[in-house]
Amino acid sequence: MTVYIDTINMALMRNLLSKLSLIQISPKYLRPNGIVNSIPSSRYILQVETTEKCAIRTLRSAAFNNYEGVKLNAAQQTSAEPQQEVLENQHDLELAVTKETITKVNNQIEENSHGRLFAVIHFAGKQRRVTDGDLIMVEGTHPTNVGDVIRAEKVLLLGSRDFTLLGRPLLRPDLVRVEATVVEKSLTHTKTIFRNRRRKNYMRINFCRNHFSILRINCVRLEGLVDQRPEVEGVEGRIF
Repeated sequence: MTVYIDTINMALMRNLLSKLSLIQISPKYLRPNGIVNSIPSSRYILQVETTEKCAIRTLRSAAFNNYEGVKLNAAQQTSAEPQQEVLENQHDLELAVTKETITKVNNQIEENSHGRLFAVIHFAGKQRRVTDGDLIMVEGTHPTNVGDVIRAEKVLLLGSRDFTLLGRPLLRPDLVRVEATVVEKSLTHTKTIFRNRRRKNYMRINFCRNHFSILRINCVRLEGLVDQRPEVEGVEGRIF
């Protein structure tokens, strides 16, 4: 609405300027050399005020008409009946789509046609995206030895080329299996820690090396179907 009013204002200002430029000066106020004699101020001001009043009256009427038109359009839009679509049996439709998707995923799992899998695991306080053959470095001291095979119990996500399984927050241990082998345990490179306080005659140099382990991901695989759960679930052998 502002754009229309600004456009009308510009048009009316041009009209006002054109009317002001058409104010005629009587020949009796002109000298032979073209210089304008003194014009009675009352008559000149009266002409200008008359022109200004006409322009203001026109501007007000145009703005009022524009406002009435906007109100009429708004009333027409609100009076129109909203276009609503009634969805029936939405739950049944979603259930049918879910069953169809689960069937497709289970078919790929049974036929082993899902291709290479990847997983997001929570290990040593960090989330890592891993796949078969990856090497990951885990900082800190761990009780495992070189050559030990460990299993990542906290699997947050598992995906393939066509589907992705999301945990809430973890996937079932009987559904996904991620195993890794400890291939190296060592210390990091030497870190130099230098401390100095100005004008205090204080200077210290320390050296630090942290423990770390390197793991190789052996397998990321699915061991069961998506919609099948064991009748009895326990916590034996789980690591949290």
